[in-house]
Amino acid sequence: MIGFIFIAAALTALSIAAIVMPILRGRPDDARPETDIAIYRDQLAEVDRDLARGVLDEAEAERTRTEISRRLLAADANARTQATDTSVKANRVLAVVVALGIGGAAAGLYATLGAAGYGDVPRELRLSIGEERRQNRPSQLDAEALIPIPDNLDEFDDATRELIQSRRAATFERPEDGPTWDVLVQTEAAIGQYHRATRAAERVIALEGPSAEIGDFVRLLDLMVAGTQGYVSPEAETVALTILRQDPHNVAAQYYAGLMYAQNDRPDRAFALWRQVIEDSPQGTLHWNFAANQIAQVAAQMGVDYALPDQRGPTAEDFAAAEDMSPEDQQAMIQGMVGSLADRLATEGGPPQDWARLITSLVAIDQPEAAVVVLGEAEAIFGADVQAVNFIRRAAQEAGLIE
Repeated sequence: MIGFIFIAAALTALSIAAIVMPILRGRPDDARPETDIAIYRDQLAEVDRDLARGVLDEAEAERTRTEISRRLLAADANARTQATDTSVKANRVLAVVVALGIGGAAAGLYATLGAAGYGDVPRELRLSIGEERRQNRPSQLDAEALIPIPDNLDEFDDATRELIQSRRAATFERPEDGPTWDVLVQTEAAIGQYHRATRAAERVIALEGPSAEIGDFVRLLDLMVAGTQGYVSPEAETVALTILRQDPHNVAAQYYAGLMYAQNDRPDRAFALWRQVIEDSPQGTLHWNFAANQIAQVAAQMGVDYALPDQRGPTAEDFAAAEDMSPEDQQAMIQGMVGSLADRLATEGGPPQDWARLITSLVAIDQPEAAVVVLGEAEAIFGADVQAVNFIRRAAQEAGLIE
């Protein structure tokens, strides 16, 4: 910290000196006296030339010299007085104001944006700290203990309360019956008892064994994170990885895995996972919205300017709506949308989703040659972004444009 303070102070002092020294050296505020002196000197020389040419006699020349010399002395004295009494004082005041202003601004900015006493944290050390925190973070049960959920049966009427209690009792009567536990999961989740719902969902998976479906694990994962108010525990991470091993493109598991990395100082991995969620899955779903609302934060941590994909251009719903129109109206509407999207991408550019949409739209209106050209342009634009190129090519494949 001492070294940082010394370096910062030295740089500030050098910056102040570079600005203040020219001010202190300065020049008179009014350059007119210097100009007058030069004129009077030229006049003296002119008198000597006139005397030599015979224009003036000796007596006239002497009187003229005396008068010019008097004015020259007065101008010189005036210049010295201004430089000493006016300009130098003003420059000194200005220099002090500038020095205080720069020093104060530097101190104010550091007080606002800096972190006094915070040592250097190289990337490797930061990653190591984040990994250590991830390995030693609280378990699911410890996290749930910090967020108690009181039993809220008193909030319901007698019939509802009796139904909830009967479903809880049924699991004790039939502890090996999966459907009974499944009903309890839905019941506890519906009344906000996420801890109880999590235990019931775990029991469902345990009873199903190898036949447990991905949907069961996704439900468990949602309940686990809901029960910890957004915290992804080691157990929740294990569930997410279990899902991803069976379905690498599962949106819920990708989102929660990204959330886990975001909570442990790995915005790079969180960004990669959330970007897949946003660009490879339908918009408007629960986990898509979660990722879309948070990706800007991790992108900023990485210094990446990321914008959510634009959905302008014809969609599947647009094509469906056009089915009720006459063939001419259909063609005009769809071609207008495709043309507008193509013009915007040509002039403004856009994210991979917009290029993929344009390719599939061109194929849909029977313009495969134009779609091939657009595909080539998109591959050239996003050539350094493997994920974007793969996304665009996958859209082209699904549209039947390429194999």
